[in-house]
Amino acid sequence: MIKGIFKDSGVLWKLLQLIAVFAFVMIATLLVTVLVATNDMNDMSNVKVMQLIQSVGLFIIPPFVMAFLWSENAFEFLRLKSNLRWSTVLYVLVFMLVAIPFINLLSWLNQQIVLPESLSEIEKMMQSSEAQIAILTEKMLNVDSLDALLFNVFLVAVVPALGEELFFRGTIQRLLSDWKGAFFAIWMTAFIFSAIHMQFYGFFPRMLLGAFFGYLLLWSGSLWLPIIAHFVNNCVAVIFYYLKFNGIKVVDIETIGTGETLWLGILSGIVCVFFGYLIRKSTLKTASKTQL
Repeated sequence: MIKGIFKDSGVLWKLLQLIAVFAFVMIATLLVTVLVATNDMNDMSNVKVMQLIQSVGLFIIPPFVMAFLWSENAFEFLRLKSNLRWSTVLYVLVFMLVAIPFINLLSWLNQQIVLPESLSEIEKMMQSSEAQIAILTEKMLNVDSLDALLFNVFLVAVVPALGEELFFRGTIQRLLSDWKGAFFAIWMTAFIFSAIHMQFYGFFPRMLLGAFFGYLLLWSGSLWLPIIAHFVNNCVAVIFYYLKFNGIKVVDIETIGTGETLWLGILSGIVCVFFGYLIRKSTLKTASKTQL
C-alpha cells in the first residue's frame, strides 16, 4: 500500500518530500553518531566511524526511501537495473585515469582565483578550512597495513561512490530532469554536488566531474557507470596515499599536469574528449541493441 504512494506527485512536491526525509534522516544520523562516536577528532578510528555513519545515513538511505515512495520498483527508478557493455566500462576506467593530469590542471587554475579585497576575511576562512581538510585527509589515508588500506577503500571509495551517486545523480538529477530537462539537471546537480563538499579551491574540477557523471547516466541509462567512475576517482587517491606513506616511490599524482608538466594537463584534456566520444558511441550501441 505504501510502495509508490507518491509516484504521481509533482516535481516540486517531490523535492519537498526529499528535503523532509533528508532532514529526518540527518537528525537520526546525528543522534546515532553521538551515541556511537566521540568528539575526539584526533582518534582516526573514531573519525572513520563518524564518516561511515554519516555517508550511509545521509546519502544511501534517503534515495532508497524516496524511490520506494515514488516508484513500484526502486531499483529501476534509481537506474540500478541496466546492462552495460564491458567496452564501455573499460573506456570509463581509462578516462578516469587519463583525466588525472587534466583534473590537477583545473584544480591549479581554481586555486589561482583571488577574491576581492572586501572578501579577504572569507578567503582566509576558506584557505584555513582547506588546510584543515587536507590535514584530516592525510591522517585518515596514511595507514601502514593492508587491512587498513582495504577499509579506507571501502570508506572513501566504495561508500561515497555508491551513496553520492544514488543521492545526486539517481535522485536529484532525475527530479530536476523531469522539471527542466537533462541539460539543466546535469549541471545544476553538478553545482550542488560540488558546493556541498564545501571546498572552494576544488569547486570547478569537482563540478565538471559531477557533470561528467551526470552525462554517463544520461548516455547509458545506468547509475552503475557514474558509480564506477566515482569509485575509480576516489580509489586512486586512497592507494596513492598508502604507497606514499609506506615509502614506495610513486609519481606525485597530485601535481602531475601542473608546473613543468602543464603540457600533460593540456594533453590529458584532449585525450579525455576522445574517450568521452568513445564512451558516448559505446552507450549508443548498447541502446540500439536494447531497442532491438
